[in-house]
Amino acid sequence: MTPQKTIYSLFILVVFTVLAGCSSAVDSQVTGTPLFPERHGFDLKRVAISDADSNILVFKRVDCVWVIGEANKPSDETRVTALTEKLVGMATTGLVTQKSDRYEQFNVGDDKFNRKIVLTFKDGKSFSLLLGTPAITKPTYVRRADKADVFAVDEPMLKQINLEPKSWLAPEEG
Repeated sequence: MTPQKTIYSLFILVVFTVLAGCSSAVDSQVTGTPLFPERHGFDLKRVAISDADSNILVFKRVDCVWVIGEANKPSDETRVTALTEKLVGMATTGLVTQKSDRYEQFNVGDDKFNRKIVLTFKDGKSFSLLLGTPAITKPTYVRRADKADVFAVDEPMLKQINLEPKSWLAPEEG
């Protein structure tokens, strides 16, 4: 083989390797379908999160600031904003089932769930999400209460949302 052909072959090999590497990197970065593609966290007015035992945590936006509960206690704005952005921007990683007889398996049934989240937007529309985190599986599952589709969600923040209001209060200065 002539040196020119060797250089040409190596060049083709490098280009092929780079292109093959880039295409697989792009494929692995593809995210799922958002539940609310037309909505944003700043569109939210109120978020109510509860568990099956009726413990409830309520955030609401008052004068563009997130507060907690009926007493309007100041929240840890950064944490609450991050949570609300994750809730509204929740992207699913795949459809798991559409059969209501399997809701209990994924803890997204109307009466059996890990967390129920009611998102109320500034335009007055509300959506209820049922989150399930079965003990033997890694993903979180989500179902909009008004829909049959159960989706897997790969978002660690949603695994166990703390319902203790004290944990969401603004840090004390001092």
